[in-house]
Amino acid sequence: MRPLPITTITTVAAALLAAAALATQAAAPAAAAPASAGAITFVDGEASCIVGGKTVKLKAGAGVFQGDVIETARRTRLELTLLDQSVLRLGPLSRVELDSAAFGKSPDDRKVSAKLRVGNVWATVTRTLGGEARFEVKTENAVAGVRGTTFRVDASKDKSCVVKVYSGTVAVAGGPLPRPQHGAEPAGGGQRQQVSGPKEVTREQWERIVTSMMQVKVAADGSAAEPEAFAMADGDGWETWNRERDAAVK
Repeated sequence: MRPLPITTITTVAAALLAAAALATQAAAPAAAAPASAGAITFVDGEASCIVGGKTVKLKAGAGVFQGDVIETARRTRLELTLLDQSVLRLGPLSRVELDSAAFGKSPDDRKVSAKLRVGNVWATVTRTLGGEARFEVKTENAVAGVRGTTFRVDASKDKSCVVKVYSGTVAVAGGPLPRPQHGAEPAGGGQRQQVSGPKEVTREQWERIVTSMMQVKVAADGSAAEPEAFAMADGDGWETWNRERDAAVK
């Protein structure tokens, strides 16, 4: 039997290697596609989503995923319905980053966190999430953690914001959690005196609990004022539109 030419042997070997590679790829589990966080259910105007550095125009029915950045143009209103039927609505010239969107079976595996860079967000939260601060809207210097259902956050370019609660309860924290304060030395270098040790800063001292028809203002430096009552505004088209949308889906 005559030996095969070298070129034939090389061709056969290459074919065997290619077949083995294909078999390995077929056996390997496919990369899991990113899980959808929800979908756009209403758009009036122009809105876009930034994904991986690319900007895509948003239309009703488009899917939204964790990590997406949503922006609205002037005179635009947008509604995003999450998998648990909670709703986020964006007003004109708003920018929101969907940091977290997990909808697991246990409370620890369910969390929604959105960061409002600027503009207006209206949140209507279902009771499915449950737990404390499992649904939150963050700004540059404040966090509004939901313990109820419907609230609104307005963030200004100077980093100040206002949180209004229409029903339920929201915990609003301004700035980072403060550290315990140690006693200071007397002014002028006087004699040292024994002072009490640092005291733990409680959650209640750090945050403001805002209930129905109350609002809290957070200054640009992160300091939160005491909650105060507010009334519905007849000339506030954003508020009126959101209340009508909420009533329509109930």
